[in-house]
Amino acid sequence: MTSGDRKRQDQPDVRFERRGSVVVLVIDRPYAANAFGPKAVAEFRTHLETVRQDGTIGGLIVTGAGDRHFCSGGDVKAYSVFASPAELNPVFDDAREVLNELDLLDVPTVAAINGVAIGGGFELALACDFRVAHLSASLSLPQVRMGILPGWFATERLLSICGRANAKRFALSGARISAEEAHRLGVVDELTSGDVVERAVEFLTQFEGANRRGVAAFKRVVRELADNGREAAQHLERDVFAELWFHPERKR
Repeated sequence: MTSGDRKRQDQPDVRFERRGSVVVLVIDRPYAANAFGPKAVAEFRTHLETVRQDGTIGGLIVTGAGDRHFCSGGDVKAYSVFASPAELNPVFDDAREVLNELDLLDVPTVAAINGVAIGGGFELALACDFRVAHLSASLSLPQVRMGILPGWFATERLLSICGRANAKRFALSGARISAEEAHRLGVVDELTSGDVVERAVEFLTQFEGANRRGVAAFKRVVRELADNGREAAQHLERDVFAELWFHPERKR
């Protein structure tokens, strides 16, 4: 191991920054195209728990360090040491669980796509509620062309965002889609030629004052609809509505 490698091991892979009531999580591995490895996954999970425990936080932004890569996906070098599905699955499950936690976080979340979002990096962006992209950014899911599948549950998320035909186009072609094309397809919500994090902060202002219990409940119902269908989602919505109706913090 070189001295540079040791220094990197001592530094966080994911930076936690505050901008008023908004938290910005920065994947800070520009030397590895901001790849998302086991260390980054663990740090990301810790930061999500911090957000859940801090009632002063009203929104979360995920971005990458530098201006070239948002995230290049899973750290192939780190994952290549595993020799069987029995070894690989638990590690990939950690990443899947973290993206599910992000999906259900009780504050609005935005992926500030500052550059290339490839594979798992695109999947990370899809786990956010919204996506703001720089005009120079691009997105791709190359896994199918590599002979595998998107590994972090992108299939269902992409399908729900842009429909079956467009989801197939992303996955089967593996082509890089420009930010403008992704915006046209509904995958990206906002475009900017300026600072993408600043634009994401501005985007979140429309949700200021949102009740976190209400946000969490709505996301649970949306997830229930995707997982178990309309009837199950309606039952959950009915039960959670009654629970929140009598909560002492409900606005009256």
